[in-house]
Amino acid sequence: MAETKEIEMKEISPTGKAIIAVVLIPTIAALNYVGGVIVEALKAPIWGDTWGTMLGTLIGGFWVGAAGGFLYNIIMAFTMWGLPNWVWGFANVAVALITWFLMKMNLTDLKSLKTWAAVIGLFGFVYPAFTTAISIGVFGGGPLWKPIPAAVYAAVLKSTGNFYLANYLQNVSTEIIDKPISYAIAVIIASRIPKRFILAK
Repeated sequence: MAETKEIEMKEISPTGKAIIAVVLIPTIAALNYVGGVIVEALKAPIWGDTWGTMLGTLIGGFWVGAAGGFLYNIIMAFTMWGLPNWVWGFANVAVALITWFLMKMNLTDLKSLKTWAAVIGLFGFVYPAFTTAISIGVFGGGPLWKPIPAAVYAAVLKSTGNFYLANYLQNVSTEIIDKPISYAIAVIIASRIPKRFILAK
């Protein structure tokens, strides 16, 4: 019994870590896809397709999470969304970067108000500025196809006449819910993975 425990605690070799990292990348893409499908089936007003990127980053580090997230968007662009949508891969890179930053700052305690303030601030208000820039710069902006953000867009545009603010606030309205939920799920799962399999330092 003692011998078994000793084997379980043995450090993973560099080759083993490389294999884990390589396997994680397509796994991240698959998890993002599953999350997106579940959200669409439930008709939820969120996206649900970046939690795999967050989980991959918490386990494998920034480059692994970014690669897996980008791969997801490339696959979706070539199969379902249309080729121009490959550019949204950079949004997943931004998700990986924010997740990596939160991890480096030790903001993974879901019981801490400091963690939630950082998560909501970065994912709920900073990240939407990035996605808004892509939306307007590449696709010309306009209302999202989900009902709630589209309603926010219409209301803000009607009341202020500000096209840029309307685009930004519709993104805030969905990301401020979607990303904190996704981050919480990723942190909970990552916390249950044996530390010897965690590549991120």
